[in-house]
Amino acid sequence: MIKPQILQQLADEIASKLSNGNQPTSGNAALKSLVQEAVARLDLVTRQDYDRLLEIHQRTRQRVDELNRRLIALENTSKSGV
Repeated sequence: MIKPQILQQLADEIASKLSNGNQPTSGNAALKSLVQEAVARLDLVTRQDYDRLLEIHQRTRQRVDELNRRLIALENTSKSGV
């Protein structure tokens, strides 16, 4: 989950850009709530989870490539023996 500090910072930045300093900060709570709802609907993963899944994918890809090389070698051996 995204840290509340990041959501607060995002809401503050959006509010300051939208209001250009002309509006009072009373809308910040509503904006923060809107940002939280939008982020909650997103299908996000943490960087740690992403890195772990990427590592698993890379190992799997290496294994598939190795098995493919072995299969080609076996097929070539089989064809030359016929």
